[in-house]
Amino acid sequence: MKTYPTIPKKPKSGGRTHFYVFDKLDGSNIRAEWSKKRGFYKFGSRKRLLGTDQGALAKAQSLAEAQEEKFREVFEGMKYERVVCFFEFYGPNSFAGNHVKGDAHRLTLIDIDVHKQGLIDPDMFLAMFSTSDIDTADMLYYGKIDEAILTEIRSGILAGMSFEGVVCKSPRQKKWEKPAMFKVKNLAWIKKVKESYDKSRWEELL
Repeated sequence: MKTYPTIPKKPKSGGRTHFYVFDKLDGSNIRAEWSKKRGFYKFGSRKRLLGTDQGALAKAQSLAEAQEEKFREVFEGMKYERVVCFFEFYGPNSFAGNHVKGDAHRLTLIDIDVHKQGLIDPDMFLAMFSTSDIDTADMLYYGKIDEAILTEIRSGILAGMSFEGVVCKSPRQKKWEKPAMFKVKNLAWIKKVKESYDKSRWEELL
């Protein structure tokens, strides 16, 4: 099953002028593979398949399965045969991939990878799920990523932004490319990570 690509930290335009800016939810990356014949049939965290031994993350499977018919309606409408869905699993007290037992956790869709097509462009993602009630990451801004916007993000004051930061995405310019992506973190979130964890984990989390 495909894994979600590592998102670069440094803003890169790649010749693009405008980006869709999505809220970066503070949780754990979850992937779920769907097929027309079997529905959701395979689940994984970022690095391994999910099982009953993974504590809070094991809830993610049941949360995805509960939305099976909603996803089927969207995917069959697009005539897709196989899709890997990428979600963020989180609760009100989740931080840097750690979750609190007993929290009311959510599973929010952040991206999809279509068989033989790859990750879809952000504008297509928005259009595809705009008429469904599937929970997707909020788009907070569309436009140029200039110093004014970067300052708002790093200060944590961009309207609608949660604590961690944002992910900026732009459609591919050529058919064989992947959509361009980079992340920008809230400086207060980075400070909390550095206060909470040893340096050995900073690179992984930041």
